[in-house]
Parts: sequence; structure tokens; C-alpha cells
Amino acid sequence: MNQLSKPIIVKNRRLKMSPGGIVTLPVSARKTLKMAKDAGGQVTIAVEKNSVVLAPANKTGGFRVSPQGQLELRGDARELLTTGTGRHFWVELDDDATKVKLSPFV
Repeated sequence: MNQLSKPIIVKNRRLKMSPGGIVTLPVSARKTLKMAKDAGGQVTIAVEKNSVVLAPANKTGGFRVSPQGQLELRGDARELLTTGTGRHFWVELDDDATKVKLSPFV
């Protein structure tokens, strides 16, 4: 019997996007995206309502995440997170769907 877990919400004021559009994903977000320790990965980026949704991608598609968890956001995703107070954002982790949502602090 598999139980679905609730998404975990991490509202930490230390999570901030740089002026250049670089975000550093916490270790918990990288685990949700099934990234191996000390290895980079690829993610897809989508903008849904008032959040940026990250999901794992195959080796050839998507956007690169460095082994330290740094990801460069572009376009609509970057503009959405700049609307937050001081470029701060919070994270919602859904292990069952392997998705991470980044939402701006407003």
C-alpha cells in the first residue's frame, strides 16, 4: 500500500536569486529532482500561475544544473522571481511527482 506524501514547503529567507538570474537549489530540492550527489543534472522549467516548476529532464534536453545546484533562469521564469521581495523565493517539494516549485515572496 503506497501512500502519497504531502508536498513539503520550505519558506526560508536565505533562498534568493542573484541579479544575474542564478538560483541555488537546496539539497532537498536536488533530491526531489532525483539528482545524484556531486553530479549535475538537467531540468525542465515551466511557469505556472505564480510559480516556476522544475522537473527532471533527460540528458540531452532541458537546462543544466551544476553539481553545486546552481541553475540559471531566463525569460518569464526570471521575471516572475524578480517580482518577489528582494528576489527572495520559497520552495515547494513534491517527491511523488518529482517536481519542485519556486514561488516569490510577496
